[in-house]
Amino acid sequence: MKIETEYNRIFHYCLYWLHHKEDAEDVTQETFLRYLQHPEYESHARQYLYKIARNLCIDKLRKIPPDSFDEEHVLTQTLGTPERVALKMAMDALPDEDREIIILRYVNGEKISLIAGMFGVSRFVMSKRIRRITQALKEKL
Repeated sequence: MKIETEYNRIFHYCLYWLHHKEDAEDVTQETFLRYLQHPEYESHARQYLYKIARNLCIDKLRKIPPDSFDEEHVLTQTLGTPERVALKMAMDALPDEDREIIILRYVNGEKISLIAGMFGVSRFVMSKRIRRITQALKEKL
């Protein structure tokens, strides 16, 4: 496992969850610290890293007061063109798990087998689910 490559993947995954660069950096670092404490997971390193990162992001989000989230700031920082705004709105309409699957597959470029393993389903089931989600996104756009 190449740490630099995995670090970038995990950072972008955390950024997707947290929408704040400094928080994503903190959680990414904490993810690798926790991973390094468990060398027995080397055979499934990336899958384990994503699980740690996901749990840390969820914990971080639980600690943020709801009124401190500035969605307008996030939108102006991350979006520009009308197409990107439409995509953001379509993605936001998806259930959290479906949105996470799309981010893992198309933003982070993860293999279907890795995503399927994370969610405890077969590759076939995950492939079919990804097709269903992308079809729903196309219909909204």
